[in-house]
Amino acid sequence: MSNLPYIIIGLFFFCIGSCVGQVKVVHYNSEWNAENNYSLSELKDCEKANVVICHNPEEQEKHNILAVPTVIVFDNSIEIARYEANIMMQLDMPVDDLQDAIDKIYLTKFE
Repeated sequence: MSNLPYIIIGLFFFCIGSCVGQVKVVHYNSEWNAENNYSLSELKDCEKANVVICHNPEEQEKHNILAVPTVIVFDNSIEIARYEANIMMQLDMPVDDLQDAIDKIYLTKFE
């Protein structure tokens, strides 16, 4: 029984580690459309990345990016949600909607 506190602490960190860092949000855009960049800075509980597709054409092909900007939410490298630009080449989505998608991923892990 003297090891019980260590087991509980270990399980706690295992659970935290299995949830945090698995969700990644990637913003894809191009240099010519830089004025329509979508800011990921307000997002919480996720890894964030920006990809300029003219410098990373393999990423554009791999993720089938047809419009810029595009934001994709991944969970364990699996695409969960995709948000693409409108006809004006702008991503017309409140950051709260994106955060809700991230929060929903974490909530489903505990169902």
